[in-house]
Amino acid sequence: MLKFRPKMSVSRVLSSLALVLLSGCGAVYPEVATPIRSLPSRIEHKPPPPADLLFIRFVGAQIPPKTRDGRIWDATGNALPDAFAKLLVDKREILVTPVQSDTLRPTWRDQPIANYQIPQGATVRVELWDSNPINNHPICVHDIDNIHEQAQADSNVEIDCTSGARIEIIVDPAHARLGLGLYYELRTEQVFVTRVLRESPAARAKLKRGDAILKIQGIDVAKMEEGQAQSLLNANASTGVLIRVKSPDGTERELTLKEGPVYPFADEDIRIEG
Repeated sequence: MLKFRPKMSVSRVLSSLALVLLSGCGAVYPEVATPIRSLPSRIEHKPPPPADLLFIRFVGAQIPPKTRDGRIWDATGNALPDAFAKLLVDKREILVTPVQSDTLRPTWRDQPIANYQIPQGATVRVELWDSNPINNHPICVHDIDNIHEQAQADSNVEIDCTSGARIEIIVDPAHARLGLGLYYELRTEQVFVTRVLRESPAARAKLKRGDAILKIQGIDVAKMEEGQAQSLLNANASTGVLIRVKSPDGTERELTLKEGPVYPFADEDIRIEG
């Protein structure tokens, strides 16, 4: 933003504006996402999710009325704990619920709903805490053994704590959505890939950020009318859309991109169900 001094002449203002325009400020193009939707239950997940990507959600906890040594949980309010839970992988927090105040039965309905990458053999720990303005107090600390095996079971993971508390967690293979997993910019006579979801049909087709889409369904992108590229991608995703792509190194190739399972990672900020 230019700051004009008092009594600045018109010529100086115009000169300043010209310098700004010549300084390389490029046009900003909006990012467009290909549609992503719920995966119908009748569709088989092909391919299945990677083994180290798991869907995890806290169902809730049951907390005893008092601490192990007979004290009340909270010296203020109605003496009930302000509970939150954590999931740690190799001592790194990957999931932290919001605090649910004054309850012995937290459910954390506003917690993140996501898939999390957990390497085979990682140390996985669940922690249940009582939030306190001065010092948070742990209610339960428990390591989950063989969490990947737990994900294959049909029942939830239930944890009995030495404090008398109980925690229930859903651990499943990664939950999926349906789509292409592709983001792009509609520039003037050009379409450029800006993002590719890591476990998606677009990623499996080896599309990458910076690739230019030259043709869609045999039509040159440079000759398309406004909105035509987006329409062709969306309308043909379910049956397969033929595209010609140019990589940053100049290599060109043709591929057919068809919607299929998308397994979003937690950091990709794609809403999933669970």
